[in-house]
Amino acid sequence: MKRFGVAVLSTLVLSSAFANLVGAQAGDIKVIINGVTQQYTQAPVVSQNTTLVPLRGVFESLGAQVDWDSKAKKVTASKNEDTLTLNVGSKLAYKNSAPVQLDAATQIQKGQVLVPLRFVSQSLGAKVNWDKTTRTVTISNQADGSTTGDQTNSLSSKPFTAPVTKVTYDTYYSDSLAYDDAVKLAIADSTSVKTGETSIDQAGKIMKEAGKNIDFVPAEAGVEASDKAFKGYAQTNLNYEAAKKNLDMTKEGIQYNVKDLYNKLLQKQNAVKLAALNIEDAERKLKVAQIKRDNQMSSDYEVTQATNQLTQNQAALEKAKKDLDSAYISLNQAIGYKPEQRYELKDKPVYSEFKDNVETKVSQVLTSSTAIWLSEQQVDLAELSLKLYNFNTSGNTPYEAEQLNVEKAQYATEGTKKQLEGLVRS
Repeated sequence: MKRFGVAVLSTLVLSSAFANLVGAQAGDIKVIINGVTQQYTQAPVVSQNTTLVPLRGVFESLGAQVDWDSKAKKVTASKNEDTLTLNVGSKLAYKNSAPVQLDAATQIQKGQVLVPLRFVSQSLGAKVNWDKTTRTVTISNQADGSTTGDQTNSLSSKPFTAPVTKVTYDTYYSDSLAYDDAVKLAIADSTSVKTGETSIDQAGKIMKEAGKNIDFVPAEAGVEASDKAFKGYAQTNLNYEAAKKNLDMTKEGIQYNVKDLYNKLLQKQNAVKLAALNIEDAERKLKVAQIKRDNQMSSDYEVTQATNQLTQNQAALEKAKKDLDSAYISLNQAIGYKPEQRYELKDKPVYSEFKDNVETKVSQVLTSSTAIWLSEQQVDLAELSLKLYNFNTSGNTPYEAEQLNVEKAQYATEGTKKQLEGLVRS
């Protein structure tokens, strides 16, 4: 059978220098494992003359099982009879409980644990080569039966015109964030909540001052000054209660906003994983198309189509990564985190069939609604003004007009109820 090899290898592009890596060098670093060019969500870097590579991507490509303990910030990798453990930030690793000194401490960049390249050969016995000129890392473990560039027993007599790359999208995080904690952070950071709390304090002081001269609750119109004072006190009491209700509404709005941003971030994380899988699928299809073409089972057109699809999928992955960054920034802004902070989301949405009685649910929402409560209080105030109407005072609003104020408040309440009921049912 004729041999064929990989003619063109893809490169990984570092989009920016890494601020947390002192002395990191800019430029592309390519990783080739057993003849296959790798593609990682976090590219390898050079820091203080030490090449650091993504642990999970490299180790799993060499057949190791990798596990992450987010609380202890510890990585455990196992292969055959060997077990490796590393702690983020430490220059000491362990192989089967025996200490191994690292060239540099392990660290996390963009959700990936990075380890010194030499540790790969120290731990798994793989052959590792670093070409400083081309900035290429070549790793192989042929003793395990892996292959390098040339392969035998192939149907193809021509080299592939495109690389086959491995996409790694699994991430580690130094921190985690639960939904409830996100809500608490957003409320604590909200200037609207702080303003609402100040409004409650202000309204309480005004109500207390207005109530100093209120000796009794009038049952009907009497002394005009006393009636006016009581109506003023009733209004300040309403303002105080409304301020408390408005604060509850503000907090509720923050809660729903955080839930929306939290779930959108989860969706964007899944979108990155799906985009990475789509690249792997497109590369397999391209490989099949090339073999078929090279054996005169199809035309170049099928290869061209498969190549175009791979290019589109690669672009889709880049867009998915940008969307994920935007989703992080949006949630970070809501909870008071720095834009660059990244963390694991501990909670996942649970979807279930709505089994409650609709009418009961509508009634519960209407009963607890702050908007409806405020509207009903306006009805009570209008009725109080009507009850305390003084016919002997000249210049007052006509009594019939005061009656119409009650009707208007009642209509407004009914309208608010209908609107909210429609929203709940939908």
